[in-house]
Amino acid sequence: QKTIQPLWMRAANGRKTRGQDMMLSIIIVIYCILNVAIATYDFSFFRIPNIFLLLLIGLYVFYAILYVQPDRIVTSLFAFALVLIVSFALFALKAIGGGDAKYLSVISLWVGMNDVLSFLIIVSLVGGGLALIYLLSRNYVGRISDWVWSQIQKGEAHYSFLRLVWFGSGLGPELGKRENINFRMVPYGVAIATGAIITMVNKMLLI
Repeated sequence: QKTIQPLWMRAANGRKTRGQDMMLSIIIVIYCILNVAIATYDFSFFRIPNIFLLLLIGLYVFYAILYVQPDRIVTSLFAFALVLIVSFALFALKAIGGGDAKYLSVISLWVGMNDVLSFLIIVSLVGGGLALIYLLSRNYVGRISDWVWSQIQKGEAHYSFLRLVWFGSGLGPELGKRENINFRMVPYGVAIATGAIITMVNKMLLI
């Protein structure tokens, strides 16, 4: 009687298939889309909807079952726990936002222990560049953020299901108000998304 092997085991045995490549590509495309969505919402709302983070975790479970060896899953969970502790300590010190802390932790699960340091370095570099841009061009960047925010608001007004994005994320600027947004803040979710995409795509290219 034949047994069905996980795709990671087939790849380890040298039996990587075209279908396997296609499924992995689809997963990575969805992963990138979710990260771009997070960057867009953080740039315009200065908030990261929890539903995107939950979708990333769910996608990782699917990805891990198909492609990740058990020992790598364990080390990825360790990376997740480690970054979660450190990032929430920074949140307690008001160095980063709560959404950023959760986002960093979720992406650490994806990139794993081997790549978490390079991921954090990329985030730091991009975040520094982003802070400089906001320092030099805050008004111009603010106008772009306002425009993106207004387009999302119009979309939510026409298609009510889009408001489900905010399910479980509490109340905030998604209610059509802009007063609580302070452009002295920097949307570090953009930097995290950039690091997440670069690190994961590079990781896939090395497979």
